[in-house]
Amino acid sequence: MRLWATFVMGLYACTQAAVAAEQKTIPPIPANCAAGVADKGYCSEAVIPTGGFPFSIRFFVVVEKEVYPSGDELLAKYLAFDQWPAYAASTGSDNLIFAKSVRMADKVDAQSQPVLRQYFDYKLKSPIGYQRIRGIMHNQRLKEAYAGAESTTEFVVQTSGPQEVPAGEKPLNGAEGLKLQTGSLNLVSCEGTGLCSDQQWIVIYESTITPAINLLPKVVSASVEKGIADVIVGMLFN
Repeated sequence: MRLWATFVMGLYACTQAAVAAEQKTIPPIPANCAAGVADKGYCSEAVIPTGGFPFSIRFFVVVEKEVYPSGDELLAKYLAFDQWPAYAASTGSDNLIFAKSVRMADKVDAQSQPVLRQYFDYKLKSPIGYQRIRGIMHNQRLKEAYAGAESTTEFVVQTSGPQEVPAGEKPLNGAEGLKLQTGSLNLVSCEGTGLCSDQQWIVIYESTITPAINLLPKVVSASVEKGIADVIVGMLFN
């Protein structure tokens, strides 16, 4: 019995260690982020691998706990997909212009967890003119947030197969203008970061992208970063 108990406890410890090892963590805050936060309330960075694609765009935004007491309020603002055109327009720039953004009926996955869907159709400004991006994004709030986060919502754009679209929209197979897009939205405590006070949060938005546009990664990532900035800034500040 003692040997069996020892085996079971050892197996449990190994299982727990494996689960801990698999838990995702929030992206690290850039060393130079404090200057951006002091100047405009956020900082951002593009992380471009040696191969060029997919690259990652990350935003670190300081918000007030009075406005966003918990992940619920942040998620509600994010999931108001019909407001995304207004979010982007409120910045006064023309980096990203929406034709449509709507919240579609929710689905459930194989584990009966809610899948929150967005249909989007926008054009992104680039050095070779505006590029159209159209697709369906699936969003899920995780039961277990990333390590270091209060809450985590993951998202992925559906890039293969026929897609359900809102009434009146033309058929969509996979996505247009995108080969891959995944990411997460995290609400993180400010304590110990040196960026903000205990009355504030850091919102970390990270998206990993391979666009269909045929430009150098450094060039296209700059266009994508500007476009995302319009939505994030408009969403959280305006």
